[in-house]
Amino acid sequence: MGDAWLAPDTCGVKLAEFEAMTRQMTRAAPALATLADQLWQTLHAAGVSTAPALEIRRLAAWATDAASDLRRRNLLAHDMDRRTTAPKLCAPDGTYLTLPDRFGDQVSHFEGISLADVLRRAAAGDRSAWKELDRIRPEDVTPAFAKALTTSLGADGLLAVPVALAERLAADMNLEPADGSLHLVSDTQINADAERARGALSILTRCLALTTDPQGKGSMGDQFLIRLREAGRSRFTNGVDGYQSLSTLLAADATTAFSPAFFRVIGHDMIAYDRDRRKTSPDVVTDLSGHFHLGNALDAGTTKVVRESGGLLDRHDVHPQREILSPLLETAAHSGRDAAQTLLTGWHGPFAPKDPTLKPDSDLYYLIHDLRHDWGRTDHGKSLGNALRTATTSQDEASTTLTLQAAKVLADDARTHFGVDVSGNRITIGDGADDLAAMRPAMADVLAQHIGKVQEVYRFFQSTTREEGATPLRNGDLDYALLDICRDANAYDTLLKAQVAHARIQIDRTIAEGQDLPNALKGEGRMLGHLIEARNRAVGGEKARLAEDLARLNAEADRLTGLIPVAGTYARYAATLPKGEQAATWLTGKVMAAMKAQVVQHLAEKPDPTVLASKDNAEAVERLFTQMVTSSLVEHGKYSAADVSGQPFADPTHPGKIKAIDSMSGTELNSLLSWANESVSLGNMSDDLSGALERGRVDTSGHYRDDSGDNLPPSVSR
Repeated sequence: MGDAWLAPDTCGVKLAEFEAMTRQMTRAAPALATLADQLWQTLHAAGVSTAPALEIRRLAAWATDAASDLRRRNLLAHDMDRRTTAPKLCAPDGTYLTLPDRFGDQVSHFEGISLADVLRRAAAGDRSAWKELDRIRPEDVTPAFAKALTTSLGADGLLAVPVALAERLAADMNLEPADGSLHLVSDTQINADAERARGALSILTRCLALTTDPQGKGSMGDQFLIRLREAGRSRFTNGVDGYQSLSTLLAADATTAFSPAFFRVIGHDMIAYDRDRRKTSPDVVTDLSGHFHLGNALDAGTTKVVRESGGLLDRHDVHPQREILSPLLETAAHSGRDAAQTLLTGWHGPFAPKDPTLKPDSDLYYLIHDLRHDWGRTDHGKSLGNALRTATTSQDEASTTLTLQAAKVLADDARTHFGVDVSGNRITIGDGADDLAAMRPAMADVLAQHIGKVQEVYRFFQSTTREEGATPLRNGDLDYALLDICRDANAYDTLLKAQVAHARIQIDRTIAEGQDLPNALKGEGRMLGHLIEARNRAVGGEKARLAEDLARLNAEADRLTGLIPVAGTYARYAATLPKGEQAATWLTGKVMAAMKAQVVQHLAEKPDPTVLASKDNAEAVERLFTQMVTSSLVEHGKYSAADVSGQPFADPTHPGKIKAIDSMSGTELNSLLSWANESVSLGNMSDDLSGALERGRVDTSGHYRDDSGDNLPPSVSR
């Protein structure tokens, strides 16, 4: 309420009514958002203006902010009410607690200190503290709030709270009656306690992110990072180390991003800590969930707790377990390129590693090679792949170096885990070959993003007898890396699409600039040969899988992927980037996105059964390349007006011009493809293209050698 008897910039509230208003606003915000979405769908379907829905959506956003503000104010009001010095006013209609109109950083500071005390009580087993914790949510955390809470707890206290919460939750979860009947603590109670613990951990995670960002308002400086690093290596109760608690915090909130500074100081030391523990103990270092056997109780997004039993596993057991590095890597993956690069290389921003060679004592080598067996028992390298994908999203030097270094480690490991049986004309699969199976799709994305560099490495070794080049990769390394990656069908599909997109761009540039088209076709065809042979060998010649792979190539041709226009997009990128090849590399991702759109549009609007399916990979590639050449001829006007006259695909409104490809019927399109095939003598290039594919396959199989130095011949299936 507001009145003349109140001091300026203050208001008076009744706690019960204020509590009710806070609950109502908290419920109203998501209800308004749901109403806005439903109304928008209804109005959109009816073809009328969606403005009313958008206005309700705006109100929902306001209500969300207002609810968050009210929860903070409500928490403060209750805290102040418990203090005997809290200012109150008695009026005829009741007693009012007076509060300032504007809270600002001072109020957030008060809230943070108060919540730190509540967390200590909750960790000590005071169940009444949970009711106070329920009044604040992770999204309510501000920089000033985070700084106050973290300052109050300190680095040791910040890590001690999760340990205490996990320990108490474990005690309840693992209580068993002597007769083996139902748990003493009900599942309902366990689920409620676990949900509250997850909420508390999420709040701590948000606070930690804000206070370790040197560029943020909540920064606590380098000294706090150093103290946190020391706390991470400290031993807490029940034989738990601080980094086990910190790993649990990182896993508690999947949306919180951390600064590069956090990964530079804490991230690297967590990896070093894991490395040190690995030298002295056979046990995998687990997070708190693994240490206390909490199952999924503390996992973000859990709705029902699944109990876990059993003792701590050592590194030689086969059962999956929870280790400390996957949450760190997942956090790096959603914290942005600079953060991920900092963790994996130690460099970020405009700087890049000075030495591209990969050292056996580097973090990246440790994560991929040394921990390979451990990943095979946990997430199979999924978190590592996600971090690598984020770290290599652009064309900067650090991204490229990371890409080649990761490929090098995978290649060296593949030589160990994939054997060569020349007499049986096959690749043999070792026990650890699939330890990093979940990393393959991400690694395919990484190589696809740098497909131009991959081709550059291949071209270097094709033109020299040297075994080493300017990159960490030796001759044959890429083919072994592809052998591993292409065991995953989706990974192979990603690389295939990337190479098709790259070929589309290169062929378009060649035609636009009047360069040597046969040479461009050979180069792109040879790269496809490497991919196809690696995939053939990876699946062991299984007919069903080989048929699926041929279907992939046929699908690209059937969807008219080669007809995607690229000239205009290329021109826009080339105008802003200094190097033409760099522009082509950037454009590869754009063309891959256009390929997906082409699939959706073609299947929805223009199914084209008139094109016969190819009998083998070579025919499918020829069809694709014919489409690419045709599209570029039309885009750049590289044809004779006289030759176009009278053709079914001629534009009747513009004599001597060809219709837009996306406006043609199936018959007109087939006529255009046949005409282009004759006009640029693509038929004469067919042998060259088939030869290039074969050459790539021969190169690849030639690198798969046994201990005697004998190599495999190309796989039989085309």
